[in-house]
Amino acid sequence: MPKVRYFLLYLLLSLASALPAQAKSLDPAEKPPAPGFRLKNLQGEHVSLSDYHGKVVLLNFWATWCAPCRKEMPSMEKLWQTYRKQGLVILAVSTDNGGESRIRNFVGRLNLTFPILLDAASLASDRYQVSGIPVSFLIDRQGRIVDRVLGSKEWASESVFQQMEGLLRQ
Repeated sequence: MPKVRYFLLYLLLSLASALPAQAKSLDPAEKPPAPGFRLKNLQGEHVSLSDYHGKVVLLNFWATWCAPCRKEMPSMEKLWQTYRKQGLVILAVSTDNGGESRIRNFVGRLNLTFPILLDAASLASDRYQVSGIPVSFLIDRQGRIVDRVLGSKEWASESVFQQMEGLLRQ
């Protein structure tokens, strides 16, 4: 019986990773304010979303066990390396509750350099009504959510670069 469970879990995760990202662009007139939060990073420091007011923020919710999350992280790192000096901030919020060592190993294996925040208690996840991962929110310099992406995305694509450049010019 355990073999069947593992097979079903593997099948479910495989199917989920094959689903394309579903960009859920918000109505331009809508642009709701991004809910604030305060979480610890991997260095043990408290980080608040308000610390980055005036910057463009890509807020990503993920977990180490999530195959689609693993798939998108390298392209997110490329996006970060391309635009961080121009004012882009990436905050990758781990929803793992399996301990920091697992998260550190994951970050090290993928050579991720953008900030990793810890949300095992679902403080930020609840504020953003996260019901599945990965999910990302793009926040403009005024602190408004301008885009939401459900599922894995190729962050180092030309269309994303154009969107970032437009937001960074504002």
